[in-house]
This record gives sequence, structure tokens and C-alpha cells, in this order.
Amino acid sequence: MQLLVMKADRGIHTKGDIVEIRASGTPFGGKEPNSFVLVEVLGVPMANYEKYSLAYNTEIDFSVVASDLINDKFRLKLYSPLSDTCLAKIGLEAITWFVNSWGGVIHSNTASEVLFDIGIYEALVSPAFWELDFPSLEYTELEYNQTTGIHRISVDYSSISNNPTYIEKYVVGRKLTIVSHSDRVLVYDADRLTVNAELEADIKQKTEGMIARRRYCLPENIVDVIINADGTYITDETTLLNYVTDKSNG
Repeated sequence: MQLLVMKADRGIHTKGDIVEIRASGTPFGGKEPNSFVLVEVLGVPMANYEKYSLAYNTEIDFSVVASDLINDKFRLKLYSPLSDTCLAKIGLEAITWFVNSWGGVIHSNTASEVLFDIGIYEALVSPAFWELDFPSLEYTELEYNQTTGIHRISVDYSSISNNPTYIEKYVVGRKLTIVSHSDRVLVYDADRLTVNAELEADIKQKTEGMIARRRYCLPENIVDVIINADGTYITDETTLLNYVTDKSNG
């Protein structure tokens, strides 16, 4: 089994990244030695090590910690079932921006979880929910049914010059129920389940993804040793596993 390892920082990769696992005996030549060093472990099936060339991804989820249905407000917990370090690697600043864009407020945070408070009405009129930000839009909550979780909301967009159906297309796109629409004032119904679905989708889109191009790497000093040994290195499985570093642990 062979590992192709980055020789130096280059583009989206960093020195030591394991970028490919391949079968023993694969030729190492051409332009490869310009960018990579080669590590070979004899007698080890490549299938056992295919994960070591994977990208490092986040996986973020949320759960309800507390609820106030009278006002339709919730305290939610953001966490990662994949790794306790995922949120830290995304960064509190980015998470705070995400929460604020939904009309929420950070309550507290640790390295492995973030608690934030969010109101369903505030979320329903937030820039993140609509995927547009017109500060001049005037929203008014007309009714709220605690049992059904439905909010009846009016939005007055007479202050913007877009055509009269401009806001309506967003309401239809979110599969909300239009109650009335006249004189650039649109009244619609939306419920908390809609917010839950859109919030979950937005978390996946904006906070999940690749943190590093490759999750596993070799220490830079080991790469230097291999470079000084003409770019190739033969070792045993135990030694290799002692060298491999998982970026999700640091």
C-alpha cells in the first residue's frame, strides 16, 4: 500500500496531507515527485487505509433545550455528533453571525456546543429565512395560534420599487399560505414547523462542509525526513500509525 503525501503547502492542501491511497507497486514518477513524497507499507491492503485520504467535514445538528410556547420561543443547542472540535473549528464568530441572521441570540457556548435563543416570529421575518435583506420592509404579527403554531404576518413593502409580485414569489417559494395581497401589503400564514425545516436546511448548507482539504496528515518533520531520503520511505504499519495525525483531534 502506498500513500501520496504533500511535499509542501500548495493551493488548498498543506504540507503532510495524505491525498491518495493506492496499491503497492504503482509507479512514482513523472511530475509526482515535484509535489509529493511517497510512503510505502509492504503487505498491507490499500482498502484498510482508504479513509486516510478523506476530506475533513463538519456535521452540525441542533436540539431543543427549552421552550416557551406561549410566546413561541425556544432555546436550541448546536452541537456536532461527529466531533467535539467541529464547532471550535468553524469559529464562534461565524456561528454568531449565523444565529443572528435568523433573529437569534447566543446564550452561552463551550468548545463542543452553543446554546442560542430564537423566536419563531423573529425567525419568520429574518434575512436568513427569506434569503434577502430589505431593512425597510415592515412586518407585523397579526395573530398567533399556540396550538397550531401558526403565525399570521403582514409585510408592507411599499417602500421598495420592485414589482408588486416581488415579495409574493418568496412567500410561495417558502410554501407559505397567502391570506391576502393588495396595495403592496401581503398577509400570509406560517408555522414553527416551517422554521424548523428551513433552519435545519440552512445549518447543513452554511455550517457543514469541509474544514480541511484532507483530514489525515503526517507531521512536517517526518515529511522533511522523507524529502531528505530522496522522497520515498518504506515503513511498517505500526510506525505509520504512530505518525498519522487526525486533524479533527486538534
